[in-house]
Amino acid sequence: MTDAVAAAIIVLLFIAAICLIVLVARGRRSQSSSLSLGGSGDKNAPSGTETLDEDASKGEATIRRRFVMFMGLAVVALGGLFARLWSMQVLSGESYSARAEENRITTYSTRAPRGRIYDRNGVELVGNRSSFAVLVDSKVQNDEQVIRRLSNVLGIPRESVRSLAASESSGAQADREIAIDVDERAVAYIAEHPTAFEGVRIEVQTVRTYPHGTLAAHVLGYTGTISEDELSSTTEGMSYESGDVVGKDGAEQAFESYLQGDHGVQSVEINAAGEVVGTVDSVDSVQGNDIKLTIDVKLQKVAEQALEQAYIDAAAAKYYKASSGAIVCMNARNGEVLAMASSPTYDPANFIGGISADDWEALNDEDSGYPLSNRCIAGLYPAASTFKGFTGLAGLEYGFASNSAIWTCNGTWTGFGKEWPQKCWNTYGHGTIGFHKGIVESCDTVFYEIAKKFYHYKKDKTALQEYVESWGFGSRTGIELPGEMAGRVPTPAWKEAYNVDAPENQPWQPGDLSNLVIGQGDLLVTPLQLCCGYAGLATGKVPKPVLLRQVLAEDGKEVVVKGSSFHGNTFKPKFSQKNIKTMRSGFRDVVVDGTVKRVFEDLGVATSGKTGTAEVAGKDNYAWYVGYAPSSNPKYVCACCIEQGGSGATTAAPAVRSVLAKALGKSPKHVSGTRTSER
Repeated sequence: MTDAVAAAIIVLLFIAAICLIVLVARGRRSQSSSLSLGGSGDKNAPSGTETLDEDASKGEATIRRRFVMFMGLAVVALGGLFARLWSMQVLSGESYSARAEENRITTYSTRAPRGRIYDRNGVELVGNRSSFAVLVDSKVQNDEQVIRRLSNVLGIPRESVRSLAASESSGAQADREIAIDVDERAVAYIAEHPTAFEGVRIEVQTVRTYPHGTLAAHVLGYTGTISEDELSSTTEGMSYESGDVVGKDGAEQAFESYLQGDHGVQSVEINAAGEVVGTVDSVDSVQGNDIKLTIDVKLQKVAEQALEQAYIDAAAAKYYKASSGAIVCMNARNGEVLAMASSPTYDPANFIGGISADDWEALNDEDSGYPLSNRCIAGLYPAASTFKGFTGLAGLEYGFASNSAIWTCNGTWTGFGKEWPQKCWNTYGHGTIGFHKGIVESCDTVFYEIAKKFYHYKKDKTALQEYVESWGFGSRTGIELPGEMAGRVPTPAWKEAYNVDAPENQPWQPGDLSNLVIGQGDLLVTPLQLCCGYAGLATGKVPKPVLLRQVLAEDGKEVVVKGSSFHGNTFKPKFSQKNIKTMRSGFRDVVVDGTVKRVFEDLGVATSGKTGTAEVAGKDNYAWYVGYAPSSNPKYVCACCIEQGGSGATTAAPAVRSVLAKALGKSPKHVSGTRTSER
């Protein structure tokens, strides 16, 4: 019998006794009243005595009837209670017992450390360290004094503390996490004043560490608390709870399924007041898998240093606005990314425990140069003369150019009519020039002539665009990192759609194609696209870039290698061996006889490449250089863009030289470039 049922029966019996006493008392009062009335007449009258006897008999009968009726009702009520008790105790006993057991035992999860991130040689790039976290039990949400004290000590708004204390995302009986990576002074203060912080405890958790500071920040990314949108759209097979820490960008996000560990389980016993009185069972959490990236930490350092030096070179050439850029180096044969640097950068450690609103705003401010943007995959730039490697090959493939063709460059080209003159970067002109020299000296007139042939090509008005698209331009490369942009190869259809609100700008003009052929106009590419494209020009196959090298268990044993079917994926655009050799010969002589000769002449390994100087409206020129080595058997390819950095030979080429030198095992010393206006 339950306590509630027993109490109900006792109360019912008590009420019955009270009612019985009341009924008897009322009966006696009634009888007494009758006697009093009878005594007011003649004492010797017999009729009065008979009346009193009859009234007394009737009163007793009434009391008996009422008592019987009440007892009947009591029996019915008690019978109902006992029937209910029988149902609860016997018929539904097992069900209620199980429910009571569920209420007595509560299960909640515990978080797992994330897997670590290493470079290709096992150097730790992202690790874990122990950190203090402040947690509270559910009662704290109603304790204004404790909430106020926590707010003051932790520097968190009271409403935030109250909201976190009321959260049941990890289970009704689980402690609520208020703050992580808490300062040791705050922890010490809380520990020294236990009575002032009743229901508050300190727990040791793991947070991310970055042994090399900001190195490779855009590759690695950062972590943060899972959002409601992420929680509702998690990948199949992944289990998350509100409050979990997940990858937000870079490799942390790209390889979340490997890095995220398995939650532990904690079962606790609670009493009737909802207080935890003991631990019943627990299953430890499992740390996520470690991963090895294709990045080489030593090469990455050189790449980031080369970017900073490029800004110094730009300033020396009076390009004082240069402070942003990107450089990417990869294995030209299998697409493994060895270095990927973007500037300006940021410190992923600032995201540990949450980032302040002011810091977040600064990271997304134009004045700061958008440090969170990975310019290697999201920076969109006109490719300038580096694009001539692809449009030149297109001209050879379609028969619009050849090694025997001769053109005349006088600095101004009027092939589409005198009303539409276009300048060569060398306004004095190159004179009589052939295709090979046109590549080496980057003569715009040679490529304007190729554009003219494509413009009048009757079979396919977008033949040039389709050809360069076959090399991967206008499409994402497919690297695992989030945020990659596709770029743009302009076509007549694109221009019409883009200018839907400006019909006068919709028609496709001859100048659109002559701008495209020299990598200007509406063309946009990323440094990674250009790097992959030149890997294709160097080897004959365009590789798909890859960042993940291995996945390892906590004990270091290999779990999966995303390599047997992924590394080395390539595609081959259409070209003849004769034509590709012509292009490679031009790239080699850019280094031997061109404007970057001084930069590479003491490297000790033959290299090839192409410069570019992009014109951007309202800004100083953007500097480009793409190079690969060794020239005869290419293994490494590197592309660099320096925003507002002047000419490619001045700032970008020296940066590429340092990176290629390091990759080849040579000295990555800085060599000043040649100051030139070459596009």
